[in-house]
Amino acid sequence: MIPSIPRTPPHFSVNRVRIVDLPGLPIDAEVRGQRADDLLSSRAITRYARAQAAALRLPAPYAQDTLETRLELPRFVDGCLSSAQRPVRAAAQAIGRRLGRNLGHILLTLHRGDGVNRAARPDWTAGEWERWAKVKRVWLGGGLVSGGMGKLIVHHARAFLAEVGYAGKPQVALTAYPGALTLLGAGRYLPATARHALCLDFGHTLVKRACLGFRDGTLTQLHRYEPLMTDLDWLGAQRVPNPTTGRQVLDFVAGAIAETLAACLADGRDPGADLMLSVAAYVRDGRLLGNGLYANLSRLSDDARPLLAQAVKARSGRVVQIHLIHDGTAACAVHAGEPGAAVIIVGTALGIGFPPADARGLRPVAPRLRII
Repeated sequence: MIPSIPRTPPHFSVNRVRIVDLPGLPIDAEVRGQRADDLLSSRAITRYARAQAAALRLPAPYAQDTLETRLELPRFVDGCLSSAQRPVRAAAQAIGRRLGRNLGHILLTLHRGDGVNRAARPDWTAGEWERWAKVKRVWLGGGLVSGGMGKLIVHHARAFLAEVGYAGKPQVALTAYPGALTLLGAGRYLPATARHALCLDFGHTLVKRACLGFRDGTLTQLHRYEPLMTDLDWLGAQRVPNPTTGRQVLDFVAGAIAETLAACLADGRDPGADLMLSVAAYVRDGRLLGNGLYANLSRLSDDARPLLAQAVKARSGRVVQIHLIHDGTAACAVHAGEPGAAVIIVGTALGIGFPPADARGLRPVAPRLRII
């Protein structure tokens, strides 16, 4: 048995929070009227990088909107922070400053809950705004903040909050394992009856994959495999879930699991039957909700878990038990037991989670966790 997985309702998302105004405070013109996911995401980095194309000496292929450029362009910008050419470094630093100030505006909007911004988010009740008003610390994670850009974003977010008189309201910091946060958090919900277990994080750009190692019930090792790209175009993802796309998504997810299982076995690791899948979708008793790619599975079954298990068995011959968890919910499990905390995952969009009140039932993480 696995511990009960908390449910993160779809309306908890911060992506649709709009920064209309911060009455009594100066607000950057670039931020006014914008949604949170337009200000801090891979799309935002891409937009700012292309605006600074000349200064960054951006290679011509990055002007094209392809899956590869969506993946590689943020990495390219991060690499520019250590460029030997001062103008290139300065341009990348300017992007980091912009993203950091954007984050500061988002956090202040959530913290203050001004009426003008509440009116722009009618699906939120007073309860959602009150929850954010009580948040004292925000942990930032995700692949886009795992390099130098993450440190720069946090620095400038703190600077903005201090500049307008809200230093530490809330505190913002990078989590210890920004690139592996979701895999680690999801792994804490796995039963530790086996020495090894598979965990996959299905995002809208990448599928991150790992084989987790346990010793005496403690998570001691995370062996990562090369991520797989998620091509939304060939999958034909639509905002309205449909059965045809659902079957394509089912084949893709089952194929990714079977491929990872084969790689794990080839390395001499025999994972247990329990597989934890973190998904960029909201989860309710095995049903995937929302309007993203993976919600298409809901048109095939009200419970995607047995459907996926059957598809994995057909491909690999292995009997598995699938467990599903929302990616933001998974990530925040790393910080279980921290009162007044929230976790924001920066990726294709913003994932959100609030840590459980305590870590009862969750697998402990070794202080000297090995990430391979």
